[in-house]
Amino acid sequence: MTVTKSYCRICQGFCGTKVTVEDDQVVRVIGDRDDPLSRGYACFKGLQAPEQHNSEKRLTRSLKRVDGEWVADSTADILSQAGERLGEIIQKYGPGSVATYTGTQCYFNTLNPLAIGTFAATIGTPRSFYTMTIDQSAKWIAESRMGGWLGGQQVFENADCWLFFGSNPLVSMVAGAGASQFAFIDPVKTMKAQKRRGMKIIVVDPRRTETAKFADIHLQPKPGFDAEIAAAMLNLILQNNWHDQVFCDEYVSGLDDLTELVEPFDVEQVAMLAGLRSEDIVAAAETFARTSSSGMAGSGTGPNMAKHSNIAEHLIQALNVVCGRFPRAEEVLPNGGVLRELQSPSATVKPPFREWLDGPKTEKHGLGMIRGGMMSAEIVNEILEAPENPIKAMICVGGNLAAALPDQTKARVALERLELLVCIDPRETATTEYADYVIAPKLQYERADATITLEGMFQKPYGHVTKPVVAPPADADVVDDWFALACLAFHASQPMSIAGHQITPDSETTTEDLLSSISSGSQAGFDNVFEKAGGGLFPEMAVQISIRETSDRFLLVAEDVGLEISDLAVKLLEENQEPKYQLIVRRHRELMNSLGADFDSVKNRFGANPAYMGPEDMTQLGLKDGQAIQIVKGNLVLDAVAKTDRDLRPGVVSMSHCWSGSPDHPFQATNLLVDADSDVQEINRMPVMTGIAVEIRVFD
Repeated sequence: MTVTKSYCRICQGFCGTKVTVEDDQVVRVIGDRDDPLSRGYACFKGLQAPEQHNSEKRLTRSLKRVDGEWVADSTADILSQAGERLGEIIQKYGPGSVATYTGTQCYFNTLNPLAIGTFAATIGTPRSFYTMTIDQSAKWIAESRMGGWLGGQQVFENADCWLFFGSNPLVSMVAGAGASQFAFIDPVKTMKAQKRRGMKIIVVDPRRTETAKFADIHLQPKPGFDAEIAAAMLNLILQNNWHDQVFCDEYVSGLDDLTELVEPFDVEQVAMLAGLRSEDIVAAAETFARTSSSGMAGSGTGPNMAKHSNIAEHLIQALNVVCGRFPRAEEVLPNGGVLRELQSPSATVKPPFREWLDGPKTEKHGLGMIRGGMMSAEIVNEILEAPENPIKAMICVGGNLAAALPDQTKARVALERLELLVCIDPRETATTEYADYVIAPKLQYERADATITLEGMFQKPYGHVTKPVVAPPADADVVDDWFALACLAFHASQPMSIAGHQITPDSETTTEDLLSSISSGSQAGFDNVFEKAGGGLFPEMAVQISIRETSDRFLLVAEDVGLEISDLAVKLLEENQEPKYQLIVRRHRELMNSLGADFDSVKNRFGANPAYMGPEDMTQLGLKDGQAIQIVKGNLVLDAVAKTDRDLRPGVVSMSHCWSGSPDHPFQATNLLVDADSDVQEINRMPVMTGIAVEIRVFD
């Protein structure tokens, strides 16, 4: 039996762990109390690594579909067959007929984003899709229309106040800071420590979330009013001169325009519409802007998946701009990069840049790209309705499109239409049901990895290099994700290089070789970080923010932004019939999207994905915990079981997205009820995925 320190990479918990290996199996995972970043914290998902590694549900051999049935074959042969089919499709339809999808899990395997991007570039397709544009593309759109800050983000542990819009970092373990996000490591201890220090916490959320329980002010509105609340707060701040005039004079344009545009958002009227007390909105605005001098506003999936998501995110980020909540020249950022190249932050505005106006566009709706990726809401349309060159083949890595895409029914039709679907995934999922090939990858403790691509989310200068802790099972035939992609490209007659290494099926290049290559220009150096067993802090990597380099300014009100705010103000005056029930999505510590839904440990805790309702609604509907219900929107029906949640306001039903509330329909998800064709945003066609008007059907 051996106990080894390692870096857990199953989700965004960023856990330092001690892994017990016995008979060449992972048998136990606990938090490493000596790890300077996690301080001994390990999330539920990471603690279930033994089940993930050893479960009979794990794919240890790759699969191909023969006459509708799965057949196991050698991974090398399957990669050859799949690659040859890919090459035939490229030859017949062109490289643009192939698309890639980067799932959430890819980002916790350092080489995956690089390998997927290189794969797409090698075969010559612009059709790269990312998980971010499924649920949070409004963050990028807001920053692109307004501008960003090249001096980094304020540090949570040093701030006076933090404002969380629809964000629950005590469960998601990621918090927002304007358009950026940072790891919220060891969440409960982190929050308690800041509260003891005197930090003020403000939360805007229809549910009294785990984070809201620490809040000094909790605005618990009806779902879908984030934009109006942010506008009302800006109105109060600007009318009362609580903003940072000095910062605005130097760095901001459009302040007078914004002041005029948010004036209709009277706090009394917004409070009435959102189901709040006006004095609580006033207190939130005053606490954030007047009585605090530091700390940022940030959002989660809540506002980004709700109605008016683009302008809601714009107004939330505008709170940081008008209050000057950015690090200034000569301040020190603690993390200048450990295994990344040295950062050079400056007290400078990154000017607005609308990437989606230029370059490749989707065929049906003519949507451009955001940060190098196309809008994921368009995947279905690009398969089913692209007039010139529809997607014929898709390579899906670490994602579950059949559960994650809006309008689940239409998404399944689209996946079935593909001529080739290759999934790289360690388990059968809703998406592998439609796959032609499933490539079995190595799992986290079977591969080398490093913190390289994740260090931008650390607010401390932390680096970690880890070698494999355990070998794959003796009878397993698994490969690294990056190697699978390179082999697919090779067999499609598109040989691929990663970080300067030409990769072939016979290549002797190792994961360690690639990690070392991509960190070659780093401050600390790959070998030096590796010598710190279990990871370590590198305080010497702190970096000072340089003085202003250009005269670029934030643009608070571009023409389309002004029209969106004006349109939102008009809607304040409209008489809208309020739905009796609205479905909002939530997260659980035990899962990350659909990851973990089929773990025995999760099923033992939940049985199925509960539909939570407040006590008042449960009583009114005559429901008891565990009773079967249906959540209905038109002719669409989502099966669920009811459960009481005293932290919900009346009229709100809350379910986790991407996994099922019914053992009879294991891959059903809340996205079944999402309409991806109407009530969508400009620029990204983001539909309403939370705050959906529904009916509740009760069985006797």
